[in-house]
Amino acid sequence: MKILIAYDGSASADAIFEDLNQSGFPRDTEALVVSVADLIMSNPPIREVAAQAFTSRRVAAGLKQARTHAEQVIKEAEDFAAHAADRLRRQFPKWAVRSETEVGAPAWKIMEAAKRFNADVIVVGSEGRSMVGRLFLGSVSKKIAEDADCSVRLARRIEAREEIAPPRIIIGVNDSPTAVQAILSLGRRVWHDKTEVKLIAVDETALSVRITDRLPQIAELIESYQQPVKSRIQDFLEWGAKELKFIGIKAAISVEKGDPRKILVSEAKNWNADCIFVGTRSLDNFLERFRLGSVSTAVATNAHCSVEVVRPPDKRHE
Repeated sequence: MKILIAYDGSASADAIFEDLNQSGFPRDTEALVVSVADLIMSNPPIREVAAQAFTSRRVAAGLKQARTHAEQVIKEAEDFAAHAADRLRRQFPKWAVRSETEVGAPAWKIMEAAKRFNADVIVVGSEGRSMVGRLFLGSVSKKIAEDADCSVRLARRIEAREEIAPPRIIIGVNDSPTAVQAILSLGRRVWHDKTEVKLIAVDETALSVRITDRLPQIAELIESYQQPVKSRIQDFLEWGAKELKFIGIKAAISVEKGDPRKILVSEAKNWNADCIFVGTRSLDNFLERFRLGSVSTAVATNAHCSVEVVRPPDKRHE
């Protein structure tokens, strides 16, 4: 398995190392650590340093200052990459680990590096060092989670969990092939024999119940349409539990009613899960990407724990 670890020296990125202990990546993993020197968003931004150089009477001195600042930002990124790679080698001595530094926009450079490396998974912290767009889910992490061709794991530190405790994992299940991919992705990992898994499907048909009294015919049509969907989801749940049992993981299954974006997050919080696996896929059509990616994006943004956004592997080999 090939994983790319995006590291920027932030506290959020440091959570990656703890999260990797609960990720199930095998001993023969190849890891590439990538740190990006973002000259535009550095502090002070290189554009400000350059602007001062050209407005100064001492242009040569100003240009030297701009060049020195850029070199410092690049050196910092190189140090981050080397530090993270050394830490990984100590933590996972069987892994093949190397590092590289990129210069440019972090999200794009990380995704480009993942393509060259043919990564199976990008591992990134939920926030970054950028002073712009620092929401609950950092702008760089959000961009990667939404647009990367491969799976993306957003690592978060869980203070309440003991480091030695076996992982607790939730898999979001619906009636699409992406749910199958999420189950298969987890099944390919190497897990502690006491790992706990919950397969959770969310019934979104509450609307038909609410309008039964006023519009019984429409409610009946909605129910008749949803029945095959419910049946397929139940089949997926039972199939997933059977597949995981085959590799020694006992999985509980449940069907909840409501909004999957809220249910998966709340169930993970209540159960104190370490990670949520949720399927999605990369699509060229913006509207389809928005519709199908909304659940995974919402879960990745709001979950208290790590989230792995799983994509099918065929996209990477086009």
